[in-house]
Amino acid sequence: MVDPAANAPAGPVPAPAQAPPDPNAPPAEAPGLLSTLTGLAGQSGAADERLGAERDAINGLQVGQLVGGHVFNMVAGPAAIRMYRLSTEELHETREAFVRPPDWAALNRRAAQRSVVLLRGPLGCGKSALARDLLLTAGHPTLYLLDPDTDLTRLGRVDLQRGAGYVLADLPNGGALTSFELSRLEHELRSQDSRLIVTVEQSATRLDPGAQGHLLDTDRRAGGPEIVAAQVAWRLGIGAGQRARQLMARADVRALLRDLLAGASAQRAAVLGRLLAEAAESGSDDEVTAKVRARLALIDTESIPVWFENLADLARQCLAVGVAIFGGEAYASVAALSHDLEERLQVKETAQHPDRARGTALLSSTSGRLAAIQATLVTSEVATRYGGTRGQVVRYQDQGVSVHVLEHVWTEYDRIRLVLPDWLRDCAVNESQTLRVRAAVAAGTLAKQSFETIRARILRPWAASDRPELRDAAAIAVRVAAMESGHAQAAHALVRSWSFETNTRLRATAARAWRVIFELDGTEAAWSLLHDLADTDRDDVVDAVCRSLTEYMALEQGRYYRDALDLIDQWCRSGGYGPRRSTVGEIAFLYAAADLVERRGGGVDANGTARGRGGPLGGSGNRAARADPAAPRDRAATPRPAAAAPGSWPMLLAAADRDDIRRQEVALLWMRTVNSAQVYEAAHEVLAEWARLAEPDPAARAALGRLLAVAAADPRTQLIIRKQADTWIAAGEGRGAPLAGQEVLNHLGRNHR
Repeated sequence: MVDPAANAPAGPVPAPAQAPPDPNAPPAEAPGLLSTLTGLAGQSGAADERLGAERDAINGLQVGQLVGGHVFNMVAGPAAIRMYRLSTEELHETREAFVRPPDWAALNRRAAQRSVVLLRGPLGCGKSALARDLLLTAGHPTLYLLDPDTDLTRLGRVDLQRGAGYVLADLPNGGALTSFELSRLEHELRSQDSRLIVTVEQSATRLDPGAQGHLLDTDRRAGGPEIVAAQVAWRLGIGAGQRARQLMARADVRALLRDLLAGASAQRAAVLGRLLAEAAESGSDDEVTAKVRARLALIDTESIPVWFENLADLARQCLAVGVAIFGGEAYASVAALSHDLEERLQVKETAQHPDRARGTALLSSTSGRLAAIQATLVTSEVATRYGGTRGQVVRYQDQGVSVHVLEHVWTEYDRIRLVLPDWLRDCAVNESQTLRVRAAVAAGTLAKQSFETIRARILRPWAASDRPELRDAAAIAVRVAAMESGHAQAAHALVRSWSFETNTRLRATAARAWRVIFELDGTEAAWSLLHDLADTDRDDVVDAVCRSLTEYMALEQGRYYRDALDLIDQWCRSGGYGPRRSTVGEIAFLYAAADLVERRGGGVDANGTARGRGGPLGGSGNRAARADPAAPRDRAATPRPAAAAPGSWPMLLAAADRDDIRRQEVALLWMRTVNSAQVYEAAHEVLAEWARLAEPDPAARAALGRLLAVAAADPRTQLIIRKQADTWIAAGEGRGAPLAGQEVLNHLGRNHR
């Protein structure tokens, strides 16, 4: 039972059941709050676009715990796990390019008998790739790599996604797992239809005797040239089989393999195959080996300074910085921002420095400039909240170059260090939300080099800005800074200090930076932060709290939506937290209802986790066609369906339709908001948007009818909902939702008008 007298909710527990609010009661005073609802019905997909761009930029700049080329991001929960979700492209690579060892069939039979497997083998034999292949063969469609520092004794079912497969690589001595812990893990994983494979080195001999039943030994590996050939064939595609064979037969390629594969691991062979295929895709076979050697040299971070110094001109150097920060965005956007940086750095034209002489001829093509900085154009899904479209995005060819370029120019070039904060500030208010997010992530990444400098020059000024875009950028930047372990506590203290400021803009930024508290202190601390800040009537703070709660629902594909919904429900219905929090709760519900959508057939699993949003791209053929831009490996923002795309459901409608308890909660919140003297107009607009989204789908229309039948629990609410349904019908197709309106009326029952 929630104690209304407590200062903050104790956690995700149901609020006490109370009678619906009296719609005739006088409204609580909340000056200025209504301006936060302007244009609310047009915000569909904004939270997922923002989170997707942030996730993509963080992976692109390799922020946080980096192991084996993967960025392990925090997933808050009881075990506070860091994990990396494999992209669709990486899953395709495993299915189609992995070279199975000779003993694969026997390993597969034994692995299928357990939910926890200890896979032991020599260093560099490809155990991690083998573990992925075994999990995919076992039918797990989603795979995660766990941070090698994961404490398996704390891992439980609440930390697991149903049906997922997990790999924990190179655990020393199997983590000294006891038979008791293995049995517990076996039970927890089996209850979620999940499976975990832990890889251990051949030297791991101090295993608990009870672990022998979970142990698989493999001492054979595919040959390096065989792995290279498989990678080249897969990446060039089915239609280029003959060219792949010719490439592998070339004398210079064979010599390259002899030089680079001696004693190399299976992972190194796979990387070499990727580089060969990418070099072959971008030029003639005669150029392949030289390109591969140049790429390998650039991957070596010690070569970055020489490479950057040797770029032909300032324009190319600025493009290198632009691609480092905005890689994954459309080339035209990145080029324009890079040119702006060049203009800021360029010496003014004088007789002594005629660098900006008018009429200078265009000297290089796009492809030439990108080749010079080892970047490339990739056909990818350019995702926004209005829907995804195919387009050309620019990226460095090798993961890791971006962060090294950014760190190099910040530490080595005084002029850039003077200009970069102001340039990033202007980028952080760009019209494009994804560009704003990437600028913020770059600012946070620079804190790794000099936290106090970035705090004074970027974080504090942005956090105190009158522009909400800059406050959002400050919140993202401070979270990125917190992901570096050396600055985590400083970033945490900074957010806490903002939350106590008299300056409401700083308090609003603290609300937007809620994930710093969430990821370091857990759910209840984040709840307390938002709860304290919600006792306000200031527009900027209200907007920040409501958008943060919407992000809370969208985070990790809906993993926490029930917790966020319960907090909103407590503010609205308990009556013990004051009229201002009650109104903020109503607005927060409408923010989430207007913003969050998911594809038909996604829904939520038994744990309330949303599934199927966006989904992988279809098709086959070459690597680009198979890539999933939503996944971290591709480093592109999560694609969302268009706001009114057929097959899109409001996420809370889908959740309500799959869970009777959620249906009751969502229905009561609709009952509250459509009757609210403060927010009823916005509630009617958002409900109409739900009807338009449901209009093309009979199942969605039926779900909406069932939900609103529950909401219409008293005569006044039923009258309001009937009137809204009549309005949808009268507006006709396009502007209205006649089929959805009719469905709602059918569920309410025409004979009770």
